Amino acid sequence: MKISDELKGKEVVDDSGNRIGTIRDVKMNPESDKVESLVITEGGDASKMGLGDKKVVSYTNVDSVGDKIVLRGSLSR
Repeated sequence: MKISDELKGKEVVDDSGNRIGTIRDVKMNPESDKVESLVITEGGDASKMGLGDKKVVSYTNVDSVGDKIVLRGSLSR
């Protein structure tokens, strides 16, 4: 399974545990085949349909990946 498929749909929280959203898409570097950024949508029915607010976060801001993805710091709204 590709890493992008494993990340899609995971919940994203900041390092304080505040829910940010869900991974909607993963942008890969085609040359290195490494993750460059994550597209995060806020929760709710709109995000399930691909609508709603989206945030693009550099993968360098990811602190850990497990059941949830934890970002360093918080995202400003």
